[in-house]
Amino acid sequence: MNENNNPTDVNTYFKEIFTNAGIGIMTLDKNSSIEYINEEALNIFGYKTSELVNKNFSTLIHNTDQDYLKQYIDQANSSSPSEFMGIHKDNSAFPIELNISRKILNQSCVYTVIIRDITEFKKNEENLKHQAYFDSLTGIPNRTLFLDRSEIALNQAKRSKEGLAVIFIDLDEFKELNDTLGHDAGDVMLKTVAERFINCARKSDTVSRRGGDEFTILMPRIKNIEDAIKLAERILDSNKNAVTIKNNMVFPKTSIGISIFPEDGESIKTLINNADKAMYSAKESGKNQYSFYNS
Repeated sequence: MNENNNPTDVNTYFKEIFTNAGIGIMTLDKNSSIEYINEEALNIFGYKTSELVNKNFSTLIHNTDQDYLKQYIDQANSSSPSEFMGIHKDNSAFPIELNISRKILNQSCVYTVIIRDITEFKKNEENLKHQAYFDSLTGIPNRTLFLDRSEIALNQAKRSKEGLAVIFIDLDEFKELNDTLGHDAGDVMLKTVAERFINCARKSDTVSRRGGDEFTILMPRIKNIEDAIKLAERILDSNKNAVTIKNNMVFPKTSIGISIFPEDGESIKTLINNADKAMYSAKESGKNQYSFYNS
């Protein structure tokens, strides 16, 4: 650095950097009162400088995070960045990331707070999670989420010695629908039957699209096989209502296979495979009906 530089000029230079930095920066005194706040931090919380200077930093953090904030400040310099819920001037809550460091200057304790608004990051994260666990066409759980929930339900069933059913559904004559009316017609049918399956199922059940024209339904905590029979019959009954596609009245047809824990398998993989076999049995017996797995 040039020896002719005045310390005051250097301080002004760094203050300008902090002021115009693209990330929120604050300094706090030993009591967590705000001493300095840059432009980006003001934008993040929606305040003017005069409204925040000498205010306690905790007023910008949601009540549910107050205890954690105290711990985080006490552990300054030894903690990595952490997520909190910030409070905007309009009282809306939003996610932020904080990184707090502590330094002794002129025998006084000064905290430096680096702040990032991570609202968009969290939205993108949620979107990625949704894409990972939900079918993009129908909006219902996909194979991955079905397997996750099934493993949890199976462990619960084993502990509580409860029944569990896996329903495997294949749409009959779906290829013909695509070939005659087009794939967009097939999409309409898939979305319609997915909604019908949900309406037929219990709230505790998981309806998922396995892929193509295949669906699976997880039925945890069933009392007996009658619960599965009633669901299958509700689905078959719903098929009596036509779906209007391109001015055509199309009646869905579903072949349904059912496997029951523990009789038909001790693992989700086995239960799915056996429900699939039962579904093919229903299809070979005339379609649009249900069949239980029979070893």
